[in-house]
Amino acid sequence: MRLGALAAAAILARAMNAARKLGLAVAAVAALGAAGGSVGYWNMVAAEAEDRLAQWEAERRAEDIIVSHGPPARSGFPFALVLKLPDFEIARGGRYPLGWRSQSITAEVNPWTLGEATFAFPGKHALVAPVDGRPRPLDVTLDEGRLDVRLDGRGKPRAAALNLGQVDARLADTGERYRIATARVVARRPQAAGGPGAALSQAAGRAPAAGGATVELETDTRIAGLVLPPQQAGPLGPEIKTINVLADVVGPMPAAPTAEEARRWRDAGGYVELKDVLIAWGRLEIRGAGTARLDAELQPDVRLDSRVRNGDAIIDALVATGQMRVPESLLAKAALAALSRPADDGGPPVLRVPITVRDGNRVYLGPVRIARLPALVWR
Repeated sequence: MRLGALAAAAILARAMNAARKLGLAVAAVAALGAAGGSVGYWNMVAAEAEDRLAQWEAERRAEDIIVSHGPPARSGFPFALVLKLPDFEIARGGRYPLGWRSQSITAEVNPWTLGEATFAFPGKHALVAPVDGRPRPLDVTLDEGRLDVRLDGRGKPRAAALNLGQVDARLADTGERYRIATARVVARRPQAAGGPGAALSQAAGRAPAAGGATVELETDTRIAGLVLPPQQAGPLGPEIKTINVLADVVGPMPAAPTAEEARRWRDAGGYVELKDVLIAWGRLEIRGAGTARLDAELQPDVRLDSRVRNGDAIIDALVATGQMRVPESLLAKAALAALSRPADDGGPPVLRVPITVRDGNRVYLGPVRIARLPALVWR
């Protein structure tokens, strides 16, 4: 009896041990299956991303734009899909050549949501870009270079944010140097009225464009610490502390940066509504709102109703550069003081004066020319 009980216990223990091993084996098979499925799905998304990249490159070739790079390197499994493109280069020839060559670009997407994509490109870059109305070579170094793109349900961009940090750009042909501490540009397609993004536009102080025209793109640009080369500095000095522009693009946007498309957009009533512009340049501070259109030569025609603080800084600068004599400056300062009004916030007095860009990209503060912008270059 006792031996029988011991035998039964031994048989039961063996059975339980076998069952435990079987359970572990089943769990292991299930885990391996799940992992295998995850690997398969991740590789499928990676292959799809590379196919879309190849399709995009083919579309650019059809536009006479060449894209080249080394073999993509995959990483990030399982929570991210990261594609690193070494020796990335994109270039367009013709009358107005453009080009960008980077040591590498890294693209990252969450394979489980596919709702956002991030592109990182810090480091050294070689560009050919329009400066002073003609293509010129630039050597650029970025401490931070990042583009975040939000996609809609069809995989099309719905919003994008470009962030640059510690930009150092040097014109290779002359050595002129431009620097930017930080720059951020956000662009998004507006949501339908009452849609989930409508509250964001209202919170930003936006209103429908005048005349019932359609806003195609909402933009927010913020540049801090822009330092110009001495040749481009103008009377107020080389450093522009702040440039902030909140703007809406109205009318059907140009499909490409060509003169034909720009003319079509202009002739269809397209313009840029400047909702809020802030410029701090030396002691001068300008804040205003208005519009920007294209003139007959497809150059900017800008009209701003602005409020200016410390406008006497311009007069001092004109005297320092020999463009105004001291007796004239005293009369000009007296006129500014007489026209200025106390500020609501208790700060320096405010002068309301129009700011225009016209006559070949010349910038005027009232009747006084203070700078000249580079020409827009169209294909």
